[in-house]
Amino acid sequence: MLAKLQNDTFVFSGLRTHAQLLEASTMLMEDGKIRGFDAFAKDFNQVNTKYNQNYLEAEWQFAVSSSQSAGNWAAIDQDGRYNLQYRTANDDRVRADHAALQNITLPTDDPFWISYYPPNGWRCRCVAVEVLKTKYELSDSVKANEAGDRATTKIGPDGKNRSAIFRFNPGMEQKVFPPKHPYNKLKRAEEVKMAIKEIAPLSSTEDLSKHVQNYATENPEMFQRGYKKIMPTRAVDENGSTDGNGTIKLQQHIIDNVNAAINNIKTGKPTTLQQETALSTLHHEIWHNANKHGVYPHIPTKAEVKTMELANEFVARKTLPQFMEKIGGKLHNTELTENRPNTGYNTMVRNYDHLIKWSKADPNNVLETVKNNLINENLKSQKAGLVDGIIKNSEFKFKKATMQKIIKYAEDLPEDRFMALLEANGKLLTGNKSGK
Repeated sequence: MLAKLQNDTFVFSGLRTHAQLLEASTMLMEDGKIRGFDAFAKDFNQVNTKYNQNYLEAEWQFAVSSSQSAGNWAAIDQDGRYNLQYRTANDDRVRADHAALQNITLPTDDPFWISYYPPNGWRCRCVAVEVLKTKYELSDSVKANEAGDRATTKIGPDGKNRSAIFRFNPGMEQKVFPPKHPYNKLKRAEEVKMAIKEIAPLSSTEDLSKHVQNYATENPEMFQRGYKKIMPTRAVDENGSTDGNGTIKLQQHIIDNVNAAINNIKTGKPTTLQQETALSTLHHEIWHNANKHGVYPHIPTKAEVKTMELANEFVARKTLPQFMEKIGGKLHNTELTENRPNTGYNTMVRNYDHLIKWSKADPNNVLETVKNNLINENLKSQKAGLVDGIIKNSEFKFKKATMQKIIKYAEDLPEDRFMALLEANGKLLTGNKSGK
């Protein structure tokens, strides 16, 4: 919630600046001529005083009160023992229509709290507190809502209700400022909001989902069946998953760290190891969507899934620097191209890297071979790409059956045992030069 409230304040501030500049722009000309600076400055200072003194104080007070109310709403006890009670500051400064709401007591799900949960106006000091159901008698809901309507009705010279904008619940809507504030209706306000959102920090799963949509639009080859959305997963045994058809699920902490990484990139700050590790998980799932076939031709065996994940993680890991560049950043923790301990596929990918070195295969060519197979061949056929990656790009000749066995060991053995196996089988290389 905090991030959403901060983002709302960020957008409101931008709209406020837009409103001030829009008003100031009308003062530049008079009778078709540019006004003198002194005359312009005098009028502009009046506008500046209005926005940055008169309005600012009221907006600041409202932001404090609204944020506190949102936090209180989020903290409401759900055990069913409490109702909410409306309370004013109960002094001589309380406006009469707000005083009429004093001690209104209603269940938390009463419609009253949707529209009249405080604050209910600029400089409103009212609050809603939890009270025991057994201690206070319930108010009449119909009469309470009528009183709320009167408290938020103030007809201006134009005949419009200027206080209707306060009929919202900051906690329910996770907004600090009224969503229907006049700033939102100004000329080109929607353009301003779109521009603000481009630089606004990402704070939610929805924000990330929209950001990845932009990436998918620019890189359609990575989403062969289109992009749908990012959503959280509660599965305890995975960092993320995908259906291969444009939907990606990630653990909430990974979503949060990806958002933080993108926010750092936007502001020119270096991304941390934790953030880049989270981006690696996202990148891994994106690569699953790059396969042209998308589904297994039959129910896969555990062995086929393991091999496919080896190929996918290998390609995702080696292309991580390029991914970082595409999203506007730079990979600072380059060790992630060789070692990513937060994935269960780490050992077998590291083993495959050892195999590349042992066979004296060209790493770049191996990557291209495995990547092309990952994109173009169905998911059950990824062993072929891993095998060909070594056979076609090594200085030595290997039988396909032999390499298949070695890669099976790479998938199954701990790293130290696999390295020992390679060392013990150096004779496979002796006198086995391919002439490459």
